Amino acid sequence: MNPKRMFLTLLVLCSLFLVVGCNGVIMNAEYSQLLDRTASLSYQTTLKADAGDLTEVQMKDALRVQSEVWLAFKNAKDGKK
Repeated sequence: MNPKRMFLTLLVLCSLFLVVGCNGVIMNAEYSQLLDRTASLSYQTTLKADAGDLTEVQMKDALRVQSEVWLAFKNAKDGKK
């Protein structure tokens, strides 16, 4: 699978998780803002990737940043800071 297709697939899966997996979750303002920014970043990154406006390095950087956000949410869920 080529990197662009893998990147887009991961973004779609993350987006689906946001729509389906977070129904009814209550979070503090910090995590709410972080979630909003990450969802917006994912959407904008997908648009740019679809248009062919991202390099492979930019796609990797976007995935890295988004994975760090998901790790922050997981750590918060697990009681880690």
